[in-house]
Amino acid sequence: MSGSTSRKYGFSDFFTSYFSNFGWMLIVNLMFCVPLAVFIGGLVLLAKTQGEVSWFVIFLLIPLMSPFFAGLTNVCRKLVSEGRVRPVKDFFRGIKDNWLFFLINSIFFYALTSGMFIIISINREAGGGPVLVYLIIMALTSLAFLMMEFSALVMAASVDIGFTDIIRNSLVLITKGIANHLKTIFALLFLSFMLYTIAVSIPSMVVLLIVFGVLTAVLLPTLVTYIVVFNSYQTIEKHVIKPFQAEADKLHQQRIEKEKEDSLTVEELLPLSKGDPEEYVFLNGKTLKRKTILKMIEVRENKK
Repeated sequence: MSGSTSRKYGFSDFFTSYFSNFGWMLIVNLMFCVPLAVFIGGLVLLAKTQGEVSWFVIFLLIPLMSPFFAGLTNVCRKLVSEGRVRPVKDFFRGIKDNWLFFLINSIFFYALTSGMFIIISINREAGGGPVLVYLIIMALTSLAFLMMEFSALVMAASVDIGFTDIIRNSLVLITKGIANHLKTIFALLFLSFMLYTIAVSIPSMVVLLIVFGVLTAVLLPTLVTYIVVFNSYQTIEKHVIKPFQAEADKLHQQRIEKEKEDSLTVEELLPLSKGDPEEYVFLNGKTLKRKTILKMIEVRENKK
């Protein structure tokens, strides 16, 4: 689990935290874009040799990039939770610790994306009717899965719990974190609108590709991930991390108290054992009946 400190989550904090660390985030963005450029280059080469590339092959970018997205998510989580990052170390630590969860998750995402593409294609050919019902169902399923993803991926990078617990908690957080999920969706829609505005404002395809290439290399992957993490981490911190930490602190305190009790000698316990066995005495910050003290003495004497 991250050693999270008290953080602010206001609108100004979003920009202050990100752009004050923009140099480090640029390094992370470039590290993420290296494998992305390799995979896209492979697709371009495949398109030139085959003449055409199926969308299902293009969608393979999702599972192929998932380990690197795990590193990117961990860096953004560190920035939100601690306000500072170690770009290279945090990036590769995220890959090492979370690549398997992100890979498995990306396979489901790949299947959902492919299914949505198939239904959209069928709907265009069929012209509505029963297929439209399936399209609506798939759209709602995708929306629910997307909001679950907002929590699941960030949780995987934030808390040391099992796959099943991550999925169960992320399902619960769809409703508990709905306000933050909506902030994420609106922010991503606004960013998409800005990119669309840039796209329609540049008539030259070559210039447009250069602009979007530069934006991707410099900004877009980290900014999109940071938007998701910034909003999702608030919900996770409130409903998962703090209760998890409180329970861990409670168990730690119980172990300390148990160790203190176990370290007490018979000579130290004898003064507390004299009197009515049903009366209470004070020991290590809690009250115990004298008969409990007597049992503790008996256990120690039997060990001799």
